[in-house]
Formats: sequence, C-alpha cells, structure tokens
Amino acid sequence: MSGKEGKPPDLRRIVMELLLDRSDYPTRRFGEAVQRAGLEARDRSLARQLLGGVLRRAVQLDAIYAPYCKKRVTDEASCWALRLGTLQLFFLSNVPEHAAVHATIQGARPFLRERTGFVHAVLRNLQRKAKAEDPYSTEFARRRLTVGRRSWWFDRPIFDDPAKFPIEYHAQQQSYPVGLVRRWFDELGESTALARMQALSEVPPVWIRVNLLRTTREVVATALRGAGVELEESEHPRFLLARRIGRELSSLPGYAEGHWAVQDLTSFEAVELAAPQPGDRVLDLCAAPGGKSFAIAELLQGNATILACDTDAGRLARIEPEAQRLGHSIATHCLDAEAFEYPQGEFDLIVLDVPCTNTGVLHKRPEARARFHKDELHRATTVQNLIRKAVQKQYLAPDGARPRVLWTTCSLEPEENEQMAARIAKQADYRVAAERRFEPDGLRAGGYAAILEPLPLDEASA
Repeated sequence: MSGKEGKPPDLRRIVMELLLDRSDYPTRRFGEAVQRAGLEARDRSLARQLLGGVLRRAVQLDAIYAPYCKKRVTDEASCWALRLGTLQLFFLSNVPEHAAVHATIQGARPFLRERTGFVHAVLRNLQRKAKAEDPYSTEFARRRLTVGRRSWWFDRPIFDDPAKFPIEYHAQQQSYPVGLVRRWFDELGESTALARMQALSEVPPVWIRVNLLRTTREVVATALRGAGVELEESEHPRFLLARRIGRELSSLPGYAEGHWAVQDLTSFEAVELAAPQPGDRVLDLCAAPGGKSFAIAELLQGNATILACDTDAGRLARIEPEAQRLGHSIATHCLDAEAFEYPQGEFDLIVLDVPCTNTGVLHKRPEARARFHKDELHRATTVQNLIRKAVQKQYLAPDGARPRVLWTTCSLEPEENEQMAARIAKQADYRVAAERRFEPDGLRAGGYAAILEPLPLDEASA
C-alpha cells in the first residue's frame, strides 16, 4: 500500500483496514501491514497507538459519542471511525484537534462512503460541545470526562448514573462489555471483579523466560541491564521481569543466541502443573506459536519427544525457526481445521491449550475486550467441545495408552475451564489431579490449567 503521486501512506486508513478485516486479530496483522505500507517510525508509532487505543477503549468511546447520535450506530465502519476520532480528540494529547477530525475522515472516507457526512457531523459536534476545564477536575459527574490531568465538560450526560446503573457505569469507565462485567460481578462480587478489571486494564510488563540449557539468569540479567532494559528479578528462578525495554526484542543481547524468550509466567506455570517427566512423549495439539512446547523442552532438559500441532499453518511455521534459535528439537504437524483428526501414536502427555475467549489476557489482546458476548462464549465452548470429544475418542479410550491431559486456557470463564475439565473426567474415567485458576494481578496474565489423569481400572466405570 502506498500513497498516490508520492504521497505518504495514510496511517488512519491502514488502521481502519485492520479493524474492518476479520481474517485475523488486527494486532497480529499490524506489523506486516505497516511494513507493507512503508510507514515511517513516527507514523508507525501513532498507528499502533490508534489501533490499540480504539480496541482497548471501544466501550468507553461508544459512551462518549453515542449521546450525539440520533439513533444507535450499527454500521461497523461508522462505529470504528467514530471511535477513532473520539480517541484522538480526548485521549491522545499528541494529536491536534483539527487532525483528530479531518485526518480521521480522510482516512475513513473509502469505508464510510455515503455515511461520511454523518460521522464528520458527530465528531465536529463533539469537538464543539466538550469544553476543556481549567483547572482539570477528577470529581465524577455524568457530563465530565477526565483523562490523566485533563478534563472536559459536555453539554449532556455521557456516562450512566453509578447509583442507578453500577454495572453499566463500571463497564463504561473501564471499557468492558456490560455482559462481561455483569458475569464477573455475579461470580466474584463487586470488589474482586473491579480488582480484576483494573489488573486487566494495566499495561503488562514483559516476562522473560531464561533458557537454562544455554545460560544462567544472572548472565541474561547482566546483559539486558547493560543494554538499558529496566529489569526486576522474579521469584521464579527461570524468569526476569522487564518493565521498560525501549527497542526491538530481537536486537537485545542474548536473543540471537537463544538465551531467552518471552513467555508470560502464567503460561509457564500451567506447564509446570502438568509435571512433565523425562522421556515423555508429548502431543501439543494447539501449539502455535510454541511457548508451551518450548517450556516443556527446557523443563525436561531436552529429554522429551514433542510433536507440536496446529490448524494455523502460518503460525505453526514460526515454531521451527524459534526452536532452532533456542536449541530445541520439536517436530511439527499441521492439522485439518475441519476434520478434527489428530496424529496416530501413543503419548504420555497431551497438551490442550485450546482456543478461548481470552478474558484472562484482555490487557494483551484488546480485540477480545470489545468482542466478548454470550454468543462468543458459546462459539468458543463449541470449538472446545469438538476438540475435547475428538481427543477423548482417539486417545483416552479404555483400551488405549490413557495419557495425562493438560487442559489450559487464557480465559477466566468457568464454562471454558472447570466445567470442561470436569466433563473430561466424567466422560473418560479420568480425575482432575490438580487445577489452578490464575488471577491477573497487573503483573501476570489470567488463565486456567488442569492436569487430568486416568482413574485406576478398579475405579473406572464399567
């Protein structure tokens, strides 16, 4: 993608294209899109801000512009253009007001067409009716928006009354879908739910897993600090916590040598719960991009046979070069997404890091924040049940090898976690030997893991 007559590429148009293309998560496609477009570093940084901002703040942005629309906006392109403009008007101090409106309209015009005038009118109305306050105020009012050390007073209410509609109010303030906030309030209670929401709204640090087969944590820490990385040592002996990096990961010392990799502590501790044993034959069925396979290889010092599988050929292809970088021997196999037929053979451990709603990693996957809905949960559990049933039929039959099973997700929803593990146990004559729900805390991601083992023959059902 390039501008006409030598003009630079329109970064807002690129962002709109990413938001409207449903082929994959926008944040996954971002790097390739901006590289193909030839965006300069400064424009690339702003494009990343815009994409992440509208995805993360979608619910709150909708609350701000909606009172200025005569009826609910359902057209997808209009929604994203309004969010994009609203984000720049109030949340990005580095974007001038005129650019927030004019540049957004220019970038979104090819997707809006006859709706261009409507979107432009709403954004201009927002710009006129929101009055900046000096001094700024942090006191809540339904007509006030406070962002950092800036605040605006609107000519009409934009937020719900917290006394009458507490769930809707908190959903708007922290930008979560109302349905998800209601679920968490019902399950956890208000204080715990709000703590979870706050933890998943913070910018996550980077967890660095040290490859102890090649180096030590001390060597990695010294090298990274020497490169200007702001590090903390973790209580886990294999991990370091990077607060500030400031450059591309691949340019840091030790990366090319395979001394370390990025992996959230929750993902690694899910593997530890499975307690893989030396010599295990491991089948990782939803493996891409390979983090859990690599973790098993390092825990067992390479003494395991690991077959990593996935239906996404592109993401699966990333495993081999990463395994070579880290010095691991891992075979790969691309699965048919429709057939649910898996590799033949006997295995000691099956890892099922199944597709899920991602509610434990909303700080890392902002797409999932606005996407969550009961229909999305149903879709995720439907896929999980198809995977679960295929695995039970092929590997967990009473006359088979009966491997241990690690069921794990980056979700916090019981339907995807405890209930699925219990279903495997009941239907396959297994038992949940151990399980853990990982609660996000601002440092680590949320998620779930359960290790299931076959019941002894004398305890299995007839």
